[in-house]
Amino acid sequence: MSTVEGEKKFTVDTSYTNFYTGGDVAWSNDGQYIYCMNGNAVNLVEIVTGLVKRTYGLNANINTEGDKAFSEEDEDVIYSFALAPRSDYLLTAHRSSLLRLWHLEDGKVKKLWKSQHKGPIVKVAFNPDCRLVCSSGGDSSLRIWDYENSRCLAAFKDFSGPSYLVHFHPNAFKTEIFAAGSDNSIYCWNFHTKELICKMSGHISQVTAFCFANRNSDCEFMASVGRDKVLIIWRLNGTQEKVIPIYDELEGAFYANEREVIVAGTKGDIKLVKLKSGKISLLNESRGEYEIKHLLRNDVTQQLAAVTVDHNILIFERDAENQSLNCIKQLIGFNDEILDITFLGESERFLAMATNSKHIKLYDCEKGMNCKIIPGHTDTVMCLSTPGLSNMLLSAGKDFAIILWQLNIEECTLHCMAKNVSSHTAAIGCISFAYECSKTFASVCQSGILKVWNLKEIEQKGGEFQFNIKHAAIAHDKEVNCVTYSPNNKIIATASQDKLAKLWSAETFTSLGILRGHSRGVWCVRFSPVDQIAVTSSSDCSLRIWSLANLSCLKRLEHSSTVLKAEFLHHGRYIISTSSDGLLKLWSIKTSTCIQTMEGHDDRVWSLAMPSSSKMHFFSAAADSKLIKWRDITEEVKNTEIDNRQQQLLQEQSLQNLLNESKNTKKAFILALKLGKPKVSYKIINEYIRKRDYSGMEEIVSALDTDQRRSLLDHAKMWITNSRYSQASNLILKYLLAEMLVDPGLQRSLNSANLVEVLTPYTQRHFKRLTALKTDLNYLDFLVQNI
Repeated sequence: MSTVEGEKKFTVDTSYTNFYTGGDVAWSNDGQYIYCMNGNAVNLVEIVTGLVKRTYGLNANINTEGDKAFSEEDEDVIYSFALAPRSDYLLTAHRSSLLRLWHLEDGKVKKLWKSQHKGPIVKVAFNPDCRLVCSSGGDSSLRIWDYENSRCLAAFKDFSGPSYLVHFHPNAFKTEIFAAGSDNSIYCWNFHTKELICKMSGHISQVTAFCFANRNSDCEFMASVGRDKVLIIWRLNGTQEKVIPIYDELEGAFYANEREVIVAGTKGDIKLVKLKSGKISLLNESRGEYEIKHLLRNDVTQQLAAVTVDHNILIFERDAENQSLNCIKQLIGFNDEILDITFLGESERFLAMATNSKHIKLYDCEKGMNCKIIPGHTDTVMCLSTPGLSNMLLSAGKDFAIILWQLNIEECTLHCMAKNVSSHTAAIGCISFAYECSKTFASVCQSGILKVWNLKEIEQKGGEFQFNIKHAAIAHDKEVNCVTYSPNNKIIATASQDKLAKLWSAETFTSLGILRGHSRGVWCVRFSPVDQIAVTSSSDCSLRIWSLANLSCLKRLEHSSTVLKAEFLHHGRYIISTSSDGLLKLWSIKTSTCIQTMEGHDDRVWSLAMPSSSKMHFFSAAADSKLIKWRDITEEVKNTEIDNRQQQLLQEQSLQNLLNESKNTKKAFILALKLGKPKVSYKIINEYIRKRDYSGMEEIVSALDTDQRRSLLDHAKMWITNSRYSQASNLILKYLLAEMLVDPGLQRSLNSANLVEVLTPYTQRHFKRLTALKTDLNYLDFLVQNI
């Protein structure tokens, strides 16, 4: 991150990124963390904040030579993992058929062994006392491992696999292992005697989950669910006890108590089933907003977690009195491509987000970025807009619809106040309220049409609105990317792929002028809040600042790739721009220079959410699914610079005092190295040379630590460029090279920046000069002797 001293600066405060891309999910015993699969790693996610606290995987920590060799060839993707129920270990199964046992505390691999499966491992599980693990392979076999002693205790192949569901008996004293086969049956083996105890056949479709009634040694019952829409109660001897139709494809189940089972369906419904009567009660109201893939329960907090096919995790609390579930937290595991973001609410507490989805995501910035998914559109939402500090939100997208939303702060949700399903005839690319005005807005679409709308409240239906179109016209020949209002709401600006930005009268809707100059499509246009200027960003890798008085280009600012977004900041004194290479640049309008380049994204940065002037932060969102909060550290940097300057002055005064005291030469030399004073350090070394005290000079050099020797080598690099100081430099280089030859570690440390290679040409040049000087002196001696 490059910056210019004395100017405004920002730094990454928080980065919200993907932490779950599908696969296994586990809940920590204390209920504070969720473990999620993310490609070739397992992420530890804090539920309260939604942030990744630790990552387990080869990219996060390389511990063994075998791991290191494999990581150089390819990433060893994790296919499955299991969390030890009562210990501090995590087991991961990899594409290479390796099993790795991770220590949760330090994130290091404790054990690594080959699974002996022919192909990948699809499922792993711990037994209740965490001494044994079971691996299920793609070769339709199960293996029981005593990982402490590196032994395979049993292998089972006489079933129809592979099995994606494996559980040990919940009591550690039992030696049964249960697995669901691909033939819709559940198998039970005794891994001590290696015999098949029973085969439970009753489902006519894939078994998706099964659970046990309790953890006692005398546990008699288990429940299984599948996509055949039934719940089956089994005795553990294989006898079918009861079949209860649920009328929904089921993906998860667990016992609430010995008389009740909670099941989750693909339609998002979580139901409570009374086993005796078969009565089914709906615990939540999903309304088909999501499809559940996994269902988890935490015994400590008594909370439920539903994992959806969209890679979101919903945390529920059960209200036993009302027989219902309350969603207290939504974690977004995968945002996909983020297209637009905007602040919402009178205090800008909420952040609305449009991703590559038909749902809007509403984040509560004051409650750990708790998210609420808002349905309403039928296709991808492309753009959002709010009229300043307001509770109103407009959304539009590929379904040609425009929806007006009202924020409900208490429920952290949006209520639809008006909807126009046929606002345009093409996908709507941008929508904008008038500046701090909620009665007028403009929209543009891919067909080049500009429309201006009025919002009118329906008197008979309090709180509801209707859209009235004021103006519609063909604004551009190609897709329109942006529309915005001037601060006085008298001018509307549009930007298009036809390389033009146009200005329109907001009252008469006539053209006020065209901003020509870009050689490629224009992505964004914005008005300055204080000056009569506008800024445009384009695919020609440039920003242009325009005068609204004569429509001339005042300044051109360069990026290295397509500039997608630009916003004015700090009362129009600065511009923040984003580009397709993931960089953000902060520009000073006064000096036309880039005062900071901010790195944090890996792909196109589509949107910026700029708060009111009183806020000291902003958000950026990109195609890499990252949402980054940037914090203003201008005052912090200034205070730090002042403190550092004061500290430096004190140290320089101390150095001067030490130089005046001839007895403290060593301390003065070390302080000169710390302060980066090559001239002072040379004077000290030269004093040793003048006195011919080479042993004293060698003693002071040998007493330095590695960092101080690196600084001394930097000083010697400066000295050697001038023949006047070359003697001191060559002597220092002689001492340091002698120590580096006998200490390889010191050699790697001091030569990390190739300093020795840089010094060598100067040393050779001085050697040639001294050799020539010696030849001349010998010639003079010869002449004197022969006179």
